[in-house]
Amino acid sequence: MGFVLFSSCGGPLQARKQLPRTIGQQLPPTYEGIIDHTNLMEIGNCHWELMKIMAAFRISSLFSRAVSLRTASAFLGKKYGLGRGSMNRFSTAAVLEEPISPPVQINYTKLLINGQFVDSASGKTFPTLDPRTGEVIAHVAEGDAEDINRAVSAARKAFDEGPWPRMSAYERSRIMLRFADLVEKNIEELAQLETWDNGKPYEQALTSELPIFVRLFHYYAGWADKIHGLTVPADGPHHVQVLHEPIGVAGQIIPWNFPLLMFAWKVGPALACGNTIVLKSAEQTPLTALYAAKLFHEAGLPDGVLNIVSGFGPTAGAALASHMDVDKLAFTGSTETGKIVLELAARSNLKPVTLELGGKSPFIICEDADIDKAVEQAHFALFFNQGQCCCAGSRTFVHERIYGEFIEKATARAMKRTVGDPFKKGIEQGPQIDSEQFEKVLRYIKSGIDSNASLQCGGERVGTKGYFIQPTVFSDVKDDMLIATDEIFGPVQTILKFKEIDEVIKRANATRYGLAAGVFTRNIHTANTLSRGLKAGTVWVNCYDVFDAAIPFGGYKMSGIGREKGVYSLNNYLQVKAVVSPLNNPAWL
Repeated sequence: MGFVLFSSCGGPLQARKQLPRTIGQQLPPTYEGIIDHTNLMEIGNCHWELMKIMAAFRISSLFSRAVSLRTASAFLGKKYGLGRGSMNRFSTAAVLEEPISPPVQINYTKLLINGQFVDSASGKTFPTLDPRTGEVIAHVAEGDAEDINRAVSAARKAFDEGPWPRMSAYERSRIMLRFADLVEKNIEELAQLETWDNGKPYEQALTSELPIFVRLFHYYAGWADKIHGLTVPADGPHHVQVLHEPIGVAGQIIPWNFPLLMFAWKVGPALACGNTIVLKSAEQTPLTALYAAKLFHEAGLPDGVLNIVSGFGPTAGAALASHMDVDKLAFTGSTETGKIVLELAARSNLKPVTLELGGKSPFIICEDADIDKAVEQAHFALFFNQGQCCCAGSRTFVHERIYGEFIEKATARAMKRTVGDPFKKGIEQGPQIDSEQFEKVLRYIKSGIDSNASLQCGGERVGTKGYFIQPTVFSDVKDDMLIATDEIFGPVQTILKFKEIDEVIKRANATRYGLAAGVFTRNIHTANTLSRGLKAGTVWVNCYDVFDAAIPFGGYKMSGIGREKGVYSLNNYLQVKAVVSPLNNPAWL
């Protein structure tokens, strides 16, 4: 699976209502592919040809009928010019009869600066929305440049004068371990907030992402007292020390697709190295960072070491990226925004920048693959987290000899995927994050249809409320189609055909991105050839989305600069200093 393991003024804001049942007890709605038979019957010739096609498919079950009807629908839609309104690939019955309201209190909606929750300097707030409905969950303090100034000043004082970089590394590790313990004690509340604010399945947040969050802080706590320098032999009588020092005030900007995990990827190594932090959370998902920061202070983190500013990119984000007193910047988000962040950092004080950006990752399925396993892995690689994953396997390359069988089975798997309220048990896919992302995904689906890719299933919204999209599969995709070149960031699987290994390596690398790739084969030599030929920061062989705390993650080309996680992430938050002193009459050199 995924990460193989992903009103503060007048008292707490209560959830709208208590759960009618314990979270996860309600069964998920399911839907099957159907055809609007009333409309179809009105088209005599089309109906007769449909009958002949269905007989050829030798339907043996209701589910196979759903898949076959879908294939017939796509064929007849092209041949007879039927509009999309004539054929529904999924039931469009509302998936949210009554959204479940999690029993978690929203206690933290202000900015956290110098250990205190405070209003924004302007007094402004902004709404954070429930992507299941588009309704307001809470109003959160809206930070801007003045609030970034306050947070950076607090972080600077905590670094220059405070105890954090001066206490023993062992004591820093103990505070980080206490924080991890507090997260485990509050794991259900954090998972509920993550799902409520983001829309990801509650089971995913609770059983995959929160455990790896805890593991990451255990991992970095273990590194805190193992960061050391070197003694370097010189050519003359000199003693040379190489010191690894904390870099200072780290600015960090995290995205909305994995709010807590990105918090851990950024905050963990920075604190282990002895730095102080100003973190800007994504405006779509500000709630869990504030809750986690509160737990950090309960664990004993000194004031000013970790500051959280919620706000928007053009104001708070730009102010942080261009701040003259920030020593290092880390950003995760789109490639387009990453370019702006890098430029702002360069134009200010030339602070070093770590970027983890977009991707259009190939998932290559060779002719010797176990097709059933490959279908499931390719499905997971793309649809995990509603397709909102920077390393999603969003270009599925399938060998021509197994292409037809793969298309049929991949379509059937997508049809089987459960979409609905992410708080319900068994739900695999919740809503997209917001209306902007929702509309963007639908535009790409339209682009695929207009480009004459074959729409195997999906392509529509689910229900009439919130930002749910049907799992969508395209076949007959060409390399130059927008759905094959652009990062869609949604539940849209594009399946391409290849013939030779050298050919697929060349096509897979013909992209501005290089974040990740997947290879599915039984042949070790094929696996080695592909994994060395693909220009990507991570290549998963016969698996996908395996994220261990120790495995470095980052991209080639326009997928980023630097690496997150593992020992390599520590380098992002350390300065290297050489100290040279003379030796008088040394016994040895």
